[in-house]
Amino acid sequence: MALPVELNGAASTVEKVSILIVDDRPDKLLTYEVMLGELDADLVRATSGREALRRLLQRDFAVILLDVNMPGMDGFETAAMIRQRARSETTPIIFISAVNDTVNHVARGYSLGAVDYILTPVVPEILRAKIGVFVDLFRKTEQVKRQAEERAHLQREQVARAEAEMEQRRLGFLAEGSNVLATSLDYEETFQNLARVIVPRLADFCIIDVADEDGQLRRIAIAGRGVNDIRGLSLCHQATEAFKSAKPQLCCPVDEECLRMFFDLEEDRQFVLRLQPKSIINVPLLTYERSVGSITVISTASDQPCGHWDLSLLQEMAHRAAIALDNASLYQAAQAARAEAERASKAKDRFLAMLSHELRTPLTPVLASVCALEEEKDIPASLRDSLQVIRRNVELEARLIDDLLDLTRISKGKVQLNLEVVDAHTLLLNALEICQAEIDQKSLALEVSLTASQRHLEADPARLQQVFWNLIKNAVKFSSPRGTLALCSHNLPSGELRVEVVDSGAGVSADMLEKIFDAFEQGEGARKGGLGLGLAISKAMVESHHGKIWAESPGRGKGAKFVAVFPTSDLSAAVKRADSPVSEEERRSLRILLVEDHHDTNRSLTRLLKRRGYEVESASNMEGGVKLAAGRNFDVLISDIGLPDGSGIELMSRLQSEGPVFGIALTGFGMEEDISRTRAGGFNHHLIKPVDLNKLDALLQTAPVLVTSNN
Repeated sequence: MALPVELNGAASTVEKVSILIVDDRPDKLLTYEVMLGELDADLVRATSGREALRRLLQRDFAVILLDVNMPGMDGFETAAMIRQRARSETTPIIFISAVNDTVNHVARGYSLGAVDYILTPVVPEILRAKIGVFVDLFRKTEQVKRQAEERAHLQREQVARAEAEMEQRRLGFLAEGSNVLATSLDYEETFQNLARVIVPRLADFCIIDVADEDGQLRRIAIAGRGVNDIRGLSLCHQATEAFKSAKPQLCCPVDEECLRMFFDLEEDRQFVLRLQPKSIINVPLLTYERSVGSITVISTASDQPCGHWDLSLLQEMAHRAAIALDNASLYQAAQAARAEAERASKAKDRFLAMLSHELRTPLTPVLASVCALEEEKDIPASLRDSLQVIRRNVELEARLIDDLLDLTRISKGKVQLNLEVVDAHTLLLNALEICQAEIDQKSLALEVSLTASQRHLEADPARLQQVFWNLIKNAVKFSSPRGTLALCSHNLPSGELRVEVVDSGAGVSADMLEKIFDAFEQGEGARKGGLGLGLAISKAMVESHHGKIWAESPGRGKGAKFVAVFPTSDLSAAVKRADSPVSEEERRSLRILLVEDHHDTNRSLTRLLKRRGYEVESASNMEGGVKLAAGRNFDVLISDIGLPDGSGIELMSRLQSEGPVFGIALTGFGMEEDISRTRAGGFNHHLIKPVDLNKLDALLQTAPVLVTSNN
């Protein structure tokens, strides 16, 4: 039960108070309970001193009614024990005694801290009055304690609320600053926006400096309120202590010494003094314990707090700003590295394109001359076979030159294939013939088992032969002398063609099987020469033919097997190749202007084209081509791109200004951008040296006859 109690005019509720009654006689305990029943208190009995002490351990009492004469521990001894306990040392004690030795007993009772001493018989009204006083006092004391606790609790809540509001303000400030820092990698713009966040959220003025490459501070942001043209102020503070010492600086209040520490120029110190600053805080921008700048804030408002809270908040923002600055620097470095890498890549591509052009150009007259000899009808069969070997190897040499550019094309997904239906066995045997000398040199036991009945593929014959040659050459390179080499083919149940090249050589470790088709990855083959491009290019070429290729090996020293699987093509569905030889009856006579600065190529192509019935006029430079075109009309322009006095594209432009021209670019440059440039320059086709004469012949036959008479 709770009782309403009036304290300072306010009604409050307290819990029911307790009274401890200690007496060894139960009848007297009952009597006291009856007397005190009107007080509506919780009356607790104790029949001995020891029991009374136990009760005191369980709760607090408003007053203790203690009998003096008790067996064992009497009332005085009990009182002495009660006073030894800190929690009960001030609890009021009223002694009750039947002994009439008033002076001695009363004196002893008061010496033990008793508040009263009552002799029996007890008058009920007197006892209730005396006990009631202490009950009311206890209630009021408890009420005061409770109100004090409530006030303390309220104060704690207010402090917690203030701290929460401060933390919310802190987090809001940091969140806004972080958002600004994350919006751009242009750190000058970002820091200027950050300064506008700091003002007025944290201070009235903000200056942000960043160290340059020489370690000198450079102001990159400034913001302030209440002052016009704040950007026009110098506010130089190159000697900032925070930047030099990498430690924060707090100046509060601001004096002359403080200003000299922060600002170098007298005019800046006077400007700041006119602002009537209350505090200046300067914190370093630290990345990996290295100072890269500083943030300086000035507060002028009288109610602006100045203390470690502001310092720690600014330090946290400076830490985030330093990270943003570091990220921006890394981004700029990455951008510069990327630009340098792109520049180097373009330089590499230009070098490879130029190198391939220079290597291809001498092959054109060789191939043209071989083709011319093959067309002779009276040469011996043995010589014809030799010519075919020369032609195939020259074509293969051209493909090897293309290896320099293939990785670039493959990485860009721009591998060009000239598809036709081919006999895979023929290409395998051609590749084997190229490697025969090396096979014989190592005395390898050769096993050829080409049992596939469906062996025709829709493929680029030169590219596919390049794949087979790479696989056979790789097997020969890693085979030991007097080892074995097997070349097999058969059809899978799906009808696909499976080709296997098996050797008994060095083998491949398990960890290298996945890497062996990576560019420049040679593993143990690094000691055997080569660039490590063959297998990487072969994989790309097989996959561009919709096939699959993989390697198998039991381990090092146990040989290896390379397997390639291709979809087959129905031979009856084969269409006539666009670059197949045109018969004499089908060939139309055309007037051709050939412009080529390589003397042997110019002469051999002119002779071969004339033998095929074309009217050919040739020039070795652009001006020579222009003069010939001015004297007569031509159906076709065949031109090199790189000419001594200009370019084939410029020549095409000049000729097209007089009328339409069917153009075929003939060049050693075969990059994708080279092909795009010639097409954009007006050429209908782009042929890469060394030129396949049959393909050139077929393209010529697609040219429209634009003129009917000569000038």
